[in-house]
Amino acid sequence: MPPPVKPPRGKYGKDEAGCGFLVNVIKSLGFSETNEERQKEKQKIEKEFKLSDQRLNDLVSNHDHELSQVIPLFTQVTTEIAASRERIHAVKENLSACKRLLQCRREELKKMWTDAVQHKHVLSMLEQINDLRKVPQIVVNYTSKRQYLHASKTLNDALTLINGPLQEVEGLNDLRSDLIVRRQLLYQRLHEELVQQLYYNSANEVMLAFQRSNLNRLNTNFTRGMGTRRSTDRIEATSRVRQALKEMSQGVNLLQSEIIEDVDLIDPELSMIYFIAVILECFGMLGKVSEALEKIRIGIQTELLEVVHNTTHHMIEQNLPSNEQYPLLTLLDIIFKQFKAIAKTHALVLKNFLAIVQKYQVVGSQPYDLTHFWSQAQSVLQLLLTDYLDIQNASADDDIQNSYIEPIRNMNSYFLRRKVSSIKKSLFKFDKSANLIHKNCSLTDTADPIQKEHRRNASDVSNDNLNFILNASTSKSAGSSFKGSQTNDQLRQKLLICSPDQGVITKVYLPLMTYIQEIEAFMKCKPGQPCSLHDFIDNYIKETFLSKGHNSNLQVCIDTLSKNQEVWRAIVSAEEMKELNLTRPVLKSTARVERCLMETKHLIQDLPCFSEELLKTVCCLLKDYREICQAAYRGIVQPDTEDKRIYSVAWLKDEDISRFLKTLPNWTDLKSSSHRLRQGKKLQRHNFEASEEESPLQVQQRNIREAEMLTSNLGEGGISQQEILTDISVLKELAILQESMEWFSMQISGFANELRCPLVNGLSAVPDCGAYVAVKDGTIKVLTNLALEFDELANVCLLVLHLEVRVQCFHYLRTNPQNGRVDSFINSKEDVLEPDRQVQILTKRLAEMDEAFSATLHARKTRYIFEGLAHLAARILIQASNYLENIDQVTVQRMCRNALSLQQTLSNITGSREVALDQAKQFYELLCMEPDIIITTIVEQGSQFTEMQYLNALQLSCKARGITDSNTLANYQQRLSDILGAKPSAGVVV
Repeated sequence: MPPPVKPPRGKYGKDEAGCGFLVNVIKSLGFSETNEERQKEKQKIEKEFKLSDQRLNDLVSNHDHELSQVIPLFTQVTTEIAASRERIHAVKENLSACKRLLQCRREELKKMWTDAVQHKHVLSMLEQINDLRKVPQIVVNYTSKRQYLHASKTLNDALTLINGPLQEVEGLNDLRSDLIVRRQLLYQRLHEELVQQLYYNSANEVMLAFQRSNLNRLNTNFTRGMGTRRSTDRIEATSRVRQALKEMSQGVNLLQSEIIEDVDLIDPELSMIYFIAVILECFGMLGKVSEALEKIRIGIQTELLEVVHNTTHHMIEQNLPSNEQYPLLTLLDIIFKQFKAIAKTHALVLKNFLAIVQKYQVVGSQPYDLTHFWSQAQSVLQLLLTDYLDIQNASADDDIQNSYIEPIRNMNSYFLRRKVSSIKKSLFKFDKSANLIHKNCSLTDTADPIQKEHRRNASDVSNDNLNFILNASTSKSAGSSFKGSQTNDQLRQKLLICSPDQGVITKVYLPLMTYIQEIEAFMKCKPGQPCSLHDFIDNYIKETFLSKGHNSNLQVCIDTLSKNQEVWRAIVSAEEMKELNLTRPVLKSTARVERCLMETKHLIQDLPCFSEELLKTVCCLLKDYREICQAAYRGIVQPDTEDKRIYSVAWLKDEDISRFLKTLPNWTDLKSSSHRLRQGKKLQRHNFEASEEESPLQVQQRNIREAEMLTSNLGEGGISQQEILTDISVLKELAILQESMEWFSMQISGFANELRCPLVNGLSAVPDCGAYVAVKDGTIKVLTNLALEFDELANVCLLVLHLEVRVQCFHYLRTNPQNGRVDSFINSKEDVLEPDRQVQILTKRLAEMDEAFSATLHARKTRYIFEGLAHLAARILIQASNYLENIDQVTVQRMCRNALSLQQTLSNITGSREVALDQAKQFYELLCMEPDIIITTIVEQGSQFTEMQYLNALQLSCKARGITDSNTLANYQQRLSDILGAKPSAGVVV
């Protein structure tokens, strides 16, 4: 059964038990009208009473044990309460008695208490003074153990005490001054430790990693002596450092956080974090936060310059492995990695500084940021590049050269009497001189570096860092400006890993742009706003390296070629031909310009961001060279005056002849073979014969067409001696010019084709130099057009040679009635077994030209020049019969001998039997036959000549036999027409 529940207190309602129930009963009895109703209500109440009494009895019987326990406990509690009341009453009585007694001795006790307090305070002051006397030695001991937190705390507490409660003690003035000095010394020691952690330890870690990657050994100068400690000791020390850093970050028990005694056991990175946190906490204790921040900001550039000097000296002294040809690349890579490591350490320092500023509530302290650090790092890199690129010495040389240039406006001034000027012009200037700073004599004596003294302008260094570079012993304000003698240039000894050279920019540009890309990412530079190092390199390349170097050299090359005419006769040597992979010589001038082109190509690969500037310069160079080459061509084909007319050149100027020659298959085959050679494909004999070689019939028809065209354009006047190029050396020069122009055109085309591909340079996010630098199509088009112009000049030279050989054939073989050579084949008194003298001269000329062309032109070009010449010679010999009035056996034999001599010469040149000259011999043998036999031969053997040639042969045969009857001649002509199946031609006899 659950325990009984005490009824709630308060008024009861109508339906509630207790009094409310009794009230309800009374009301029901009062409202009853009869006894029966009252009797029923009574019975009901009695019944419920019985039930309630029964329930109460049950509850009492069920909880009899609990009641027996509660009653004694209640009695015990009542007894204890009564005893407590009695004790309290006794205490009150005792306190009242004590009060009465204390009131009796109050004045005496007060005096005794005051004396005790005074004696206690005096004793405390004596103890504090005694402790203050021990502070200097304690600080020294802490500092020697590198327990800077304890030392700073001790000094700070001592100064607080001596400037506070003990401020009026005059005997402590000397101790106060000593503690202030020791606080400054401790601050300097802490600053040195911070600089060591910031710069040298960070730089040494990079150098150590470089040594490990290259030499797999540790260098004693850059190691921390890890030794052979047990791994358990290192693990324990590392865990202790981590716990100390955690406690320092929470600001709990700082003095117990400084527990590390052997820093060599700690991980280097963790050791750096620990020491930086300790040092900055000490700055906060010493109240030197703002001063430390400003000093660190001022000394960034000085310390970075010292890092560069130490790294350079170490690489030279230890002979560390590097790029033997360009050790500067290795040096720059190491230095930039060191700068990144130092920047990472600066970020850690700034993070701790912000925490210290908030913790110690430093007012007015504005720490620097990493943007300022990278600005100073860029200045250091600019100074480094200035030394290695030899910028200031180059500018000084330009000033010296310009100082000697005096413009002469009038040559008459040399012959005028002048008044002696009182102002003398000094030859040398000393406005940029200064004293040399000797930094370390023992270093220069023992090491084996390349050292140079360079002029350094003070404006190259920021104003707030010049005091530390030039006057390390002074401590002036960072914002102080330089006046008076400080405006002079400064000299400082520099340690260089290699000799200064302006051309080294081509090797370091791409790595530098990678570094600049990272720097601009660190500094969060906006697009179109490059960093200062980027501007420095761009300005140097544009204004110095290109403007005064490469572009100036190109201009000097062009000026030399334009002024010296002998360069057009000098050809490259055999060694140069082998170097250029040439089989035929080219002009030295062309090879020189081609070298300039290749230099520009390499520069574009090395300096891809300046490809447009370089290509514009090259285009100007090529345009000037094109004009020079065209002038050289005109000087070769027209050396004397414009009145002299070279027949082959005049023919080539005829658009019809030029277009006709370029449409012939032999020309198209020649150009297609040249195009295949440009593409680097070798001609294979079976493929060439199957697809491109002409059939003998096609060759014959093509040669006949060319001979007919040239013959029809010759005219009746013939060609004089002044209208041909008689000097073989001139033809050789023209051949060399042709070979040079064609080769140079191929080089330009190859260069332009390479530019169509993106110039990959390893850069990814630099605004001006993306992952690749695409050259503009307009520039490539200009280069392609220039290549076509040079190729066109080569084509002109080749066509002139082609026509010149044929013009000389006309000159020596074709008879000219105005020159009295009509009877040369009839009345010549020379030996009949020998060819005509003109033919002998021609064969000799052909042999000389073949020898000259074979040495200067490719075989395919020589073949093009002499191919088809036999058909022209045969046609000229056959046409010579038009000028013969009579024919006899001697004339026929001489003409056959002429044809045989030409055939032998041309066969030796072309390497094939020239059957076209056999037809010339057959034609003159035909003249010895009877007219009827000639007709019969045509019927039996078929037509071998044209109708006009047969008609001319019949006329000469009839004259030789005295047949003068016009009817007979008409009869022969009619028979000839019937046989050939055509009417008599009314055209010109050929």
